[in-house]
Amino acid sequence: MARTTEDRGYSKLLFEQEDSVLKVMINIPEKRNALDMEVRPQILEVLQDLQTDSSVRAVILAGAGKHFCAGGDLRSMQNIGGPVPAYERLKNGHRLVRAMVELPKPIITSVDGVAAGAGVSLILASDLSIVSDRAKFLFSFIKVGLAPDWGQYFFLPQRIGMARTKQLMMEGGSLTAQEAFDAGMINRIAPHEELEEQTWEWAHSLAQGATKAQALIKAALNCWPMNLSAYLELEANLQAVALNSEDHQEGRDAFLEKRKPNFQGK
Repeated sequence: MARTTEDRGYSKLLFEQEDSVLKVMINIPEKRNALDMEVRPQILEVLQDLQTDSSVRAVILAGAGKHFCAGGDLRSMQNIGGPVPAYERLKNGHRLVRAMVELPKPIITSVDGVAAGAGVSLILASDLSIVSDRAKFLFSFIKVGLAPDWGQYFFLPQRIGMARTKQLMMEGGSLTAQEAFDAGMINRIAPHEELEEQTWEWAHSLAQGATKAQALIKAALNCWPMNLSAYLELEANLQAVALNSEDHQEGRDAFLEKRKPNFQGK
């Protein structure tokens, strides 16, 4: 059943569900979908609900209107009240990042227009990303006298290397869609008019796959970097789960019977 904003009671999110793919849209277009203090717990609650929602096997995260996400809402950063409230504010954001990373289902960010600051962090915390050819990524924390947050120190060097990361963060630089792709920060570029269609096609393809194994792959890669011995131990534990899954049994049977597998994510 398709989800609606009214059903969920969320004032700043929109939902669209097709089969086992759920699209979640930040719906504050008048502020370029800036992450204010109301929308953050709404996204977190959705991610927590999805942990046990078997009707959803892949998630699309997008922004309503012409832009993906302008990052933090600067208006909400006035009169924070000192270092302790500021620290707690950041820890609340960290809970959202952890929920994305720990969700045992693939998250695809679908990006049009501008992604800035913490909006870039959402892309980095997702598993896969597809962006329109007019997308632009702004590393803008330094422009307002702030240091990066929401996991950028962890995620960005893994994707584009330390030298490029330092330059973007210290200069407050930007990347076009093509530059971000060439640097290894994103996965795909689509023509602006095809972004929606290509995003849904990709998400449906993932949702029809062996999502039990996808969750194990996600869990393992999110532990990187580790030494070889640690990874071999983790690999043995995760593969033991995979070998006993219904998806593996279906994949094995389909291979032997020379047919397309019908995975159920179990």
